[in-house]
Amino acid sequence: MASLTKTPATVSLAGAATFSALAYLVSLIVPAAIQPPFPVLFYLKFDPAEIVDISSLLIFGPVVGIVTATVHFLILTITSGGPFGPSLKYLGVLATYAGIILVTRFGKHNLVKTGLLATSFGIVTRVLLMTVVNYIYFVYIAQTAFGIDYQGFARFVLQSGGFNVDGLQLVYVLLGLTAIYNGIHAVLSIVGSLVIVTALVTRVPQLFESRSWLTKKLLLVKSSQARSTKETRPVTA
Repeated sequence: MASLTKTPATVSLAGAATFSALAYLVSLIVPAAIQPPFPVLFYLKFDPAEIVDISSLLIFGPVVGIVTATVHFLILTITSGGPFGPSLKYLGVLATYAGIILVTRFGKHNLVKTGLLATSFGIVTRVLLMTVVNYIYFVYIAQTAFGIDYQGFARFVLQSGGFNVDGLQLVYVLLGLTAIYNGIHAVLSIVGSLVIVTALVTRVPQLFESRSWLTKKLLLVKSSQARSTKETRPVTA
C-alpha cells in the first residue's frame, strides 16, 4: 500500500490526465484570440491555461507537471496548425517549473515567503532561459525549422508600434520586450497557481495536505490532525 508521503502511480496518472484535459479546456474557453495581449508585441498573449499546468506541478510534483505541460503542448500543436507558438509556450512553462523546483533547496516556509521565493525564482529562470531560447529561435531556427519569418514579422510589429529598428537593435528590442512579457507571465501564473492550490490544501486537507508536492517540499502548514485535536479538546472550567 502506497505511503501517504508518496503520490501513488494511479493518482499521478489520473492527475496528469485531468490537468492536461483541464488545461486544454481553458485554452478552448479562453482562446488566443481573446487572451490579453502584451503591449507592442501583440502576438504575445497571457494564457490562463498556464495556471493549470503549474497547479499540476504544485499538487503532484515535477513528473506530473511535465507530463501535463507536454500533453497540453501536443494538443495545442495539433489544434493550432504547427509547433512554433506552442513550443515557445511549452518551454516557458518548463523554465518556470525550474525556478519553482529550485526553491525546494531552501526548505519549507509560510505562504508569504514561499510565494515570494517561488515567484522570484520563477521569474529569473523563465526570463533568463527564455531569452536564450528566443534568441536561438529568432536568429537561427524559426525560418529553417518552422518555415516562419520571425525576424520579418517582429520587425513589422515593432515598426507598427513605433520602434523603427533593424539589425542588432531589432534583436535587442525584441529580446528585451519578450523578457518583460515572460517576467509578467511568470508572476501571473505562479501567483494564480499558489492561490488555487493553497485554497485546496486549506479547504480539503484530507485529500491534499499530506499528498501535495507543495506541502511536502515548499509550504509549512498546520497539521489537520493537530487542528482537529485542538477543536475537539474539551473545555474545562
